[in-house]
Amino acid sequence: MNQVARIAKLRGPQPVQELGARGIERVARNPDCLRLKALTIAGVSPAKAAQDILNRDDAEAQSPFALVLNQKFERHVMQNGAANLFSLYVDETYLDASESKIVSVGDFAPGDTFAQRRRRETETRRLIGLKLGQDRHAPNLIIKPRLILDYGGAPHAIEPDYLVARDDEPFYRVGVLKSYADRGGKTDPADLRAACRQAAVGVTSLRQLLSDFGTAPALALARCDLILKVTGFFLPTLKRMSVLGEVHSIERAMADAPTSLDEIEAMIPAWGTLSDPAILVSIPSRYHTNCREHCALWTHCREQAVANSSPALLGEHASEYLAPAGSIVRAIELMKGRPGTVARTPAEAIVQAELSRAYRTLSEAANG
Repeated sequence: MNQVARIAKLRGPQPVQELGARGIERVARNPDCLRLKALTIAGVSPAKAAQDILNRDDAEAQSPFALVLNQKFERHVMQNGAANLFSLYVDETYLDASESKIVSVGDFAPGDTFAQRRRRETETRRLIGLKLGQDRHAPNLIIKPRLILDYGGAPHAIEPDYLVARDDEPFYRVGVLKSYADRGGKTDPADLRAACRQAAVGVTSLRQLLSDFGTAPALALARCDLILKVTGFFLPTLKRMSVLGEVHSIERAMADAPTSLDEIEAMIPAWGTLSDPAILVSIPSRYHTNCREHCALWTHCREQAVANSSPALLGEHASEYLAPAGSIVRAIELMKGRPGTVARTPAEAIVQAELSRAYRTLSEAANG
């Protein structure tokens, strides 16, 4: 059975989804969560899994206000053949006024049928091939290119907001457009990280495409252009960012995917699929306090963590420190040194000694 067939079998009757850059970068945020990896490899979003498989209605979606704001801002920047985007690049001197070759892949083959999506993929490859061939007709701006990222042996469609390059540059840079307010040094770091991670997925997709062309993947630099908006106005700003760390984390996730698929298949019965709620919840998760930021399954995983008295509920540092104990209840037993409590491993003995010492110090201070 080939990789694609294995993934389809793992997914079961649940329909495959296009997860996009947001879905792929989610794995890099929590690389130890096997449940999230399984869903991503299978092409099922956590939100869909929460609603359709686990029948939960508490999955939090993106704010409708934020979604509408982002759509309006994107339309403003991209309207009239991306004239506002081009003007911004000219004003910032990143493009010359004569470097005005702009192609919208979405306009080339609009629609959502399989044939239309494939046409956009083919056109994207053709345009990138022009750049690699140093053709003078190669676009300076490619709007909504459609790239394919191989994750776990299955193709995942990635559509960056745009690609940009001067005529004299060897290759394109990924561009990301967000309606986040540009507050200079006070811009929310979490917003910047999220945008950079999505750009890193685009860079990784370009590197896979370059390999297909027989070209060095490093030609796609780990850099991105980030478009934000002026606070209170629909005026775009442009930041040039390094995404080296983000690209490395995405590439590590790519490398781990085949191993993860083997591990997942070994955990479930031959007849089991992710569409079965009992199978899905049996796959180990890795709950973090920041899962709420990116995963719709966070409430379910938190409930499991509470039921298991997981140290993850106390935060990342406590989770790592108390890992040898395995649970908060066990850590308390070790700390208080109740009769018959014996460390099961050398690592647990170290935790017991440190917790006991801290507990005695606290008790002495509290009792005078």
